[in-house]
Formats: sequence, C-alpha cells, structure tokens
Amino acid sequence: NETGVELELVEKMPLLEWLANNYKTFGATLEIITDKSQEGAQFCKGFGGVGGILRYRVDFQSMELDEYDNDFNDSDDDD
Repeated sequence: NETGVELELVEKMPLLEWLANNYKTFGATLEIITDKSQEGAQFCKGFGGVGGILRYRVDFQSMELDEYDNDFNDSDDDD
C-alpha cells in the first residue's frame, strides 16, 4: 500500500444492507426500485443497480468546466 498504513477489516457486509442500515444517518431517503417494470429494468441496467438523485439542484451551465477537463481526459496514466 502506498501510504504504509496497515488497515484492518472490521466488518464485511453487502452494500445494499449497509445502505438500508445507514441512509437516515446522512439525511437521505431510500427507495427500492424493482426491475419487474420496463422503467425499473432500464434504471437497474443503466445504473448497475445503484442510483441516486442529487440533494440540491446543480446549474452545470454556469460552471466553468474547462479547468476540470484535464482530470477526465488525461492520457498520461500514473499506474
């Protein structure tokens, strides 16, 4: 590991179970969507079974995204 810090696994559980147990801690609302409907199947397939909605509206058009373009399109791999 890069930091030299040794970590210990304290507990292991499925992500859905963790979300069901902890979502209220973050002031969130949990909605379970089934893949039994056409819309639900599309949602599950499109988001890999996990999705979210932003808590606050974001105005992307007013943001200056040019400074972030290099973060996503960087062709130099650090790996």
